[in-house]
Amino acid sequence: MLNLTSTSDIIRVVTSQAAQIEVHASYVDWNGSAITPGRTNTPHITTATTTTVVAAPGASVQRNVKHLNITNDHASASCAVTVEHFDGTTAIELMAFTLLPGENMIFGEEGRWAHRDANGAEYPAAGLGAYNGFSVPFMKLGTAADAVGFWYCTSKDAGFPGAWAPGTPGINGRVTDGTAAGDAGCIPIKNPAVGANFLTELIMGTSVIHSNLFFDVLWVNSGINVTTTTAQAIVTPTLPARDVNGATNGEGCMIGLLFVAAATNAAAIANSTVSYTNSDGVAGRTATLANGNGAQIPATPVIGTIVWFFMQAGDKGVRSIESITLGTSLVTGTVSLLIARDIASIGTFIANAQVQRALSPPGVRLYNNTCMLHCTLASATTVTFFNGELSVQEK
Repeated sequence: MLNLTSTSDIIRVVTSQAAQIEVHASYVDWNGSAITPGRTNTPHITTATTTTVVAAPGASVQRNVKHLNITNDHASASCAVTVEHFDGTTAIELMAFTLLPGENMIFGEEGRWAHRDANGAEYPAAGLGAYNGFSVPFMKLGTAADAVGFWYCTSKDAGFPGAWAPGTPGINGRVTDGTAAGDAGCIPIKNPAVGANFLTELIMGTSVIHSNLFFDVLWVNSGINVTTTTAQAIVTPTLPARDVNGATNGEGCMIGLLFVAAATNAAAIANSTVSYTNSDGVAGRTATLANGNGAQIPATPVIGTIVWFFMQAGDKGVRSIESITLGTSLVTGTVSLLIARDIASIGTFIANAQVQRALSPPGVRLYNNTCMLHCTLASATTVTFFNGELSVQEK
């Protein structure tokens, strides 16, 4: 139970993004001589805001909250929901969950919180003995990278999984779904039957020592003209709810440029830019490259080269892309832009010997329909065999 004992005490809900949050509260009031039941149905919360869901009691009245039911009734958007007790001065967080569409969080009279999925099944408690785990093998034979210090993506290479390709969605691109045929070739992470997936461990071996990065692609495009050096307009759709908060805002997401076919520019390029809206909804931001290996487009980039853009100072992610300006012609080739969330990285130290990295509990959340790819920061241009295993726990 929750007690409101002053005329300043309230229970309020903080919603982190736009969805449709519905709240019911039941309570009883005690004025010293009589018990009066009460309830409140809060009007639908459809914005990122702070909303009072249980008002303060009257003077000389104590209000005891018996039940709270908070549901995300939006068709597609997830929402991080925080419940607070506020006494007029100090806000204390009581519980917070990320509610996927159709999910709810419930506070009962016994003081226990529950998180239920869209089918009404309760999420199991996190911790040992409260999860189902599975492993995903990973093997790829990558071709030669451009030069030491440049990024190379294994998505197009044979192995397990097989090759992944952006397809031909056009300049405005498409959102991804790692469980659908259109994204076959991404590292296969099955959606959980109940609860949520967490990446808990990486095991990696390489025939040549490299640094390895695993990332979730949320959006990809095609159709960029590689000889146009002025801005090429892009209208991106709403991202899937797979940013670091399980939302569509793109917090924790970055911008990459993947070479789907080799280009023939004669020198390195550092004047390419991307205009984007950041995860806070601020438009007109500019992502840039820099002079230096790994931070610019190399000369004559090979197929599989990937370049990660630097975001503008203070930005935590990208919600949408409005245009790309190559600045200098790539002469030939094919490129695709990506919006991707960094999942985890692991380095190798001895050739052909596997290393292990355990991720701090509970691990890294893998949201439903994750489309995971792998890239490496090359320490040599040698053809490399990659092999490893990802451990996923369903909690």
